[in-house]
Amino acid sequence: MLSQQKADDDLLKVYGKMIAIVVLLIILAILGARYVKTEPNLTSQGLAFEHNRLLNVLAMVRSQWLTSGRPNKMLLSWYDVAPNVLKSTEGDATSQTSKNGQLTAPLDSGEAELIGTDNWIKLSAKGWPIVDTFDDEGCRRLWQQLLATQTSELALSVVYHDQDKVCRYASPNQASLSYQLLTGRVIFLSADK
Repeated sequence: MLSQQKADDDLLKVYGKMIAIVVLLIILAILGARYVKTEPNLTSQGLAFEHNRLLNVLAMVRSQWLTSGRPNKMLLSWYDVAPNVLKSTEGDATSQTSKNGQLTAPLDSGEAELIGTDNWIKLSAKGWPIVDTFDDEGCRRLWQQLLATQTSELALSVVYHDQDKVCRYASPNQASLSYQLLTGRVIFLSADK
């Protein structure tokens, strides 16, 4: 009789452990399903964060443009995370370029690596950053120059609208960010339903 009680107790312990594991698996399944449903929303929030970053960078670039004597291109320094870093600058010595409002001579690669230079950005007559080439690749490159990140990091599709001179960055869940090159206007459209 004692061995029967011991066997019953052991069996109850095993059943208890099995029930605990099943409950844990159900909870994990529910949490996993909720995560999968919220993943597109997280992408949209990432684009909203980038929207705020872009607004801040554009304000900084334009204010620096005003204080630098309104040059047609300007140096952005992100410590060699943006494109063009450590590449030679092309152009003639008479073109207006600015670093703290002064014309600058090309730096050697050691100096460029030290201060993160050679990320020159073109500016419109009103001081807003514009693309080097008026196409999708130009918009992709502008994003990288301004925010020092790749559009692929957020899985953004990039489209340039030639008629309106607008770069449009769209996330997979249809949230989008549009930058109007001529006016500097930035429009964020969320994917809320």
